[in-house]
Amino acid sequence: MEKLKGFYKSNRNFVIMMGISSICLIIIILLVGIYFFGQTTGDHYGNRLTGIENVPIDSDRIEEIETAIMKNEIVDQVSIRLRGKIVHINVWLSGGSVAEAQAIGTKTLEVFSDDENAFYDLSFSFDLTDRPDVSQFPIQGYIKSDNSVISWTNISEEE
Repeated sequence: MEKLKGFYKSNRNFVIMMGISSICLIIIILLVGIYFFGQTTGDHYGNRLTGIENVPIDSDRIEEIETAIMKNEIVDQVSIRLRGKIVHINVWLSGGSVAEAQAIGTKTLEVFSDDENAFYDLSFSFDLTDRPDVSQFPIQGYIKSDNSVISWTNISEEE
């Protein structure tokens, strides 16, 4: 104990500066940890999904939409998944042209209610079930909730 008292008396300024530095270092480490690790605990979508409870799309509604799309004779299979406020619609066709696929996508907009069209973004993907060497497929389209026209991928429509 006498050695510590002697060290403190002879190095008083050094001991006080080291104490203050140690406290500052601990505070900096805590703040950096809170900053980086605190960002991973929040909601994945932030506030972008505000109001989604007013316009829900449940599994029954997804089945209704799939059934409406399947009514077209060239449609083989439909897969719909909801991720946040984007409805991903994948359609496999038995044949047909790009224009027919785009017509199916446009007709699908009528299946959704006005509230659903105003809230959800729709992403379309059309492909052929048995893909011969057809360069026009697959095609993709996207429509934001505030638009009324589907934007299609840049494709050549040679047939």
